[in-house]
Amino acid sequence: MEKTRTTLDQWITLQAVVDYGGFAQAAEILHRTQSSISYTISKLEQTLELEIFSLERREAPCSIN
Repeated sequence: MEKTRTTLDQWITLQAVVDYGGFAQAAEILHRTQSSISYTISKLEQTLELEIFSLERREAPCSIN
């Protein structure tokens, strides 16, 4: 069974969420929908088998320290 790999797009999306402070802001910068940002981050979390963000009150603070 082949392991799923991460993509450059997933890492760019993650960086945009961190740099710009949220999924909506990253979506605006990357010219994508907020749902596509959420989906991309979700797939990255599944691939890495870890939770990157813990959602709190419409904010997504990074849970990796």
